[in-house]
Amino acid sequence: MDYFKCAKWSYIAISAAMIIAGILFIAFPSTSAVAICYAVGILITLFGAIKLISYFSNDMFRLAFQFDLALGIFSVVAGVLIILHPGNIAVVMPVIIGVFVLVDGALKIQTSHDARLFGLVYWWGILVFGILSCICGLLLILNPFEGASALMILLGISLIADGIQNIWITAYTAKFIKKKDYIDAEFHDIDD
Repeated sequence: MDYFKCAKWSYIAISAAMIIAGILFIAFPSTSAVAICYAVGILITLFGAIKLISYFSNDMFRLAFQFDLALGIFSVVAGVLIILHPGNIAVVMPVIIGVFVLVDGALKIQTSHDARLFGLVYWWGILVFGILSCICGLLLILNPFEGASALMILLGISLIADGIQNIWITAYTAKFIKKKDYIDAEFHDIDD
């Protein structure tokens, strides 16, 4: 299995884990904040590691994984901090996740612009998912809801939306790259 396929499937798997975590947050919104911090910390750390691995794949245009180096480093650091200090971070965890979802959404909006320039037909889908992620991230940061349960449900919805967005974008751009049937070649000057 080549590096690109490994990165693609790892990315899809961690995004599926985000969806499952989102469903659990919606189903059990009154779960202990510390337990949620551990789960989110582990998930974000794994997500960051996958982003770092994905960045170094052989995606010719870096369209699918173009922002994964910075977001991967941020995710690993944030995840480790959450795991090491769950009690302190439980209070601000929705804000941390909100910033994460907002940044990821903003980067997806930029990716949609690049996808349009590369000729992807459904670039607008990436744009819509990016905007929805930004809205969810802002709601988590601003916390306009009363009660912790409502906030956990919104956190679950945000994770589900971000996970679906990541799976769709990865599958779509990987399909586009495969269709183009690009050839990796090295060029050398010929000495006369």
